[in-house]
Amino acid sequence: MKAWFLSLAPRERAIVAAGAAVLLLLVLWLWLWEPLAQRVEALEQGVAVQEEDLAWMQQAAAEITQLRRSGGAGGAGGLQGRSLLTVVDQATRTAGLNTGLKRIEPEGQARVRVQFEQIAFDDFMRWLDGLQRQYGVFTQTITIEREEAPGRVNIRLTLDAPA
Repeated sequence: MKAWFLSLAPRERAIVAAGAAVLLLLVLWLWLWEPLAQRVEALEQGVAVQEEDLAWMQQAAAEITQLRRSGGAGGAGGLQGRSLLTVVDQATRTAGLNTGLKRIEPEGQARVRVQFEQIAFDDFMRWLDGLQRQYGVFTQTITIEREEAPGRVNIRLTLDAPA
């Protein structure tokens, strides 16, 4: 290869050398610079998305803090001076789920364990949604077992009072 290069005329050598330099620069651009530039651009876009997420989370945290201070979870605001056990029992009777209610056990002032057998799943979900909306009660744990009868379930759950 060296012999071939030296056998060229000086002007041809200059053209071949310039072509080789241009080719080297093109290879460096395509294999090194361009992938790095694309990666930097992708990372900058990722940072922008994460900054938007952070701003949203900060706004949501402020809203949550404000709701907690006002004592509400979107409803009438808390248990209104009653115990969680009383609220759950009354809501169960109002929803007509007391026939499937097997057990309500308090676990301190702010938590109760509830067990239902052979109740309609849809009715249970409306009852649970009502507790959350009206009193701010939330589910800590839940276990749902399907029964053979369509739409019927056995449920064990732990409910917590609003903070």
